[in-house]
Amino acid sequence: MPIYSHSQLSTYEECPLKYKLRYRDKIKRDVESVEAFLGGTVHETLKKCYDHVKLARLATLDELLASYDNLWQQNWHDGIVITRKDVTADDYRALGRKMIETYYQRHAPFDQDITIGTEMRIRFSLDDGGRYKFQGVIDRLARTQGGIYHIHDYKTSAYLPSQEDIDNDRQLAFYQIGVQKRWPGVQEIQLIWHYLAFDCLLVSQRSQEKIAELAEETIRLIDELEATEEFLPKESDYCKWCEYPDLCPTRKHLYTVEALPANEYLSEPGVVLVNRYAELKEKAGEIDEEMAKVKDALIDYARQEGVTVLKGSRYKVRVKFGEKLGFPRKGEPAHENLDDTIIQAGKWPEVSQLDTTALTGIVEKGLWDKELIDQVMKYGRIEETSAVYLSKLSEEE
Repeated sequence: MPIYSHSQLSTYEECPLKYKLRYRDKIKRDVESVEAFLGGTVHETLKKCYDHVKLARLATLDELLASYDNLWQQNWHDGIVITRKDVTADDYRALGRKMIETYYQRHAPFDQDITIGTEMRIRFSLDDGGRYKFQGVIDRLARTQGGIYHIHDYKTSAYLPSQEDIDNDRQLAFYQIGVQKRWPGVQEIQLIWHYLAFDCLLVSQRSQEKIAELAEETIRLIDELEATEEFLPKESDYCKWCEYPDLCPTRKHLYTVEALPANEYLSEPGVVLVNRYAELKEKAGEIDEEMAKVKDALIDYARQEGVTVLKGSRYKVRVKFGEKLGFPRKGEPAHENLDDTIIQAGKWPEVSQLDTTALTGIVEKGLWDKELIDQVMKYGRIEETSAVYLSKLSEEE
């Protein structure tokens, strides 16, 4: 079984097809979002900061900003994608500088704890048998003078999660498993997220019970992934950042035609078919609406004139009136009371979510005892039904 990571499992949950293309088929693309590039550059700069601290050397803010600028310039490439039209690469670069400056001002001289490692790769097993292997990279692992371990993670995201989101986030909890596997004597661990764009620090702690639950849930997820044979695409807002639009059935046509000039775009066969179908669908909706009005008028006319057959020029219409048993529908005042009656009788599974059609069938066939049917029938009512049947006139007619 391969070694899994938080990013791999998150990719599978986000889109199974993307997971397959990236991790199973190992298709590499020279495409990177500017957000990912920004994050990587900021991470590398903060790593240098703490690497200096480990050597008892404090880098100045100017030195860190200069290092950040050099990394940005050296690593920038044409494959970096900016999806937002209202911002530029320089805007992102300035944002990164601001994050580093704010972080430096808050934490310098960086002596609040002892850094054990930066960008520290950790490997471990989720189970005692060593079958479910896991790996990750801790941005910074540290220990306080009081013996509390800190797992730090730097986020350059423009989104600030809630405390509840953080308490349910599994990434650093995975790393807690790895740290305690490597150092079994470690008792207390704090998980710390630095949301740099907001100068905000969020902290969470996980009990051993929660850690055990996470391991079990992850093992089940890995089993599901391993058993998957068809990796289907899953559409979401993340699609706009995906590097595989040309290989995805939900994005391939969009990706192909968006690059066409206007004259070719409008004549592309798929575009032509979609436009024609939409045109016909719109007309069909208008026709359906008109047909419903005429049908209602036919029924009203037949009722007023006391007839059941109406003759036209080439066709005739037969109008059939009848009655059926009905019950209060969802949203009607008596619906909840009817729900309660059925639930108390233990019959809810037979009409799950109160399928009134199923309930009508049960009552009409007498499938429940008489006492319960009598209770249910308190909510029953006779509803008028109508149907319209169109047929051609015969030669005689």
